[in-house]
Amino acid sequence: MKCDLHLHTTCSDGILTPEQLVDKLIELGMHCIAISDHDTVAGVQRAIDHAKGRLQILPCVELSATEGEKDVHILAYNVDYTNQEFLKKMQKVAQYRHLRNVALEKRLNEYGIEISLDEITAQKVGNTVGRNDFAKKMVQMGLVENESEAFEKYLGTNAPCFVRTERLSVEEAIKLTRDFGGIPVLAHPKLLRMTKPDFEKYLLKLHKARLGGIEAEYFSHTYFDRKYYTKLAKKYSMVVTGGSDFHDGTHGVGLGKSFSPMPYTKKVLKIK
Repeated sequence: MKCDLHLHTTCSDGILTPEQLVDKLIELGMHCIAISDHDTVAGVQRAIDHAKGRLQILPCVELSATEGEKDVHILAYNVDYTNQEFLKKMQKVAQYRHLRNVALEKRLNEYGIEISLDEITAQKVGNTVGRNDFAKKMVQMGLVENESEAFEKYLGTNAPCFVRTERLSVEEAIKLTRDFGGIPVLAHPKLLRMTKPDFEKYLLKLHKARLGGIEAEYFSHTYFDRKYYTKLAKKYSMVVTGGSDFHDGTHGVGLGKSFSPMPYTKKVLKIK
């Protein structure tokens, strides 16, 4: 079975519409995918409607959260994305992101980089603006050669223009997912840059908060990373997910990379 459970569309910061993404993945012989845009479920129903049963679509959203000085992302699989109370909660999450973008625009301007959030928003096909969009704009302006350089010099966690504003706590993101029937999974764990003892201690804390899984099969994880995170997932009775984190070919990996879920993961996530 070929699955890709971490994909982004133009509804957040990807380059393909939900419909385009579905068509390409059907061509590539995929069996099950998850539309997991940042802080929005706007692309989920579009993908499901377009697939018309030709491809299983898992509803998902990648929730932005914080743990101290770290950014932590929770993939909320099979959440009740049409529930009106859930959508109200997501409006609040979207507001957090907007306030971060306003603060980022101000910090960049103070640093001498004249960049306009309104202009970035006007150029967006979707309605979720992220740091990648700021990076793309900086490339267009000729300030950097590519998006990676934009993050390294200006936008990344340790860069001079990085800003941190209010976000969900990781426990809140897990609770939000559980409250609306979803399975919360820790995305790209290696990006937390923790030692193995510290990571397992942190994972135990999240397990007690009802974390349901680990994205062990992430595209940039080594064989040994995958083995380690899978071992921990089994130890704490969690699902193991995997995905390309496809955005545009420069963030994430290209389409067609897949993983084959274990029986427990298939059962919990209801992968057919």
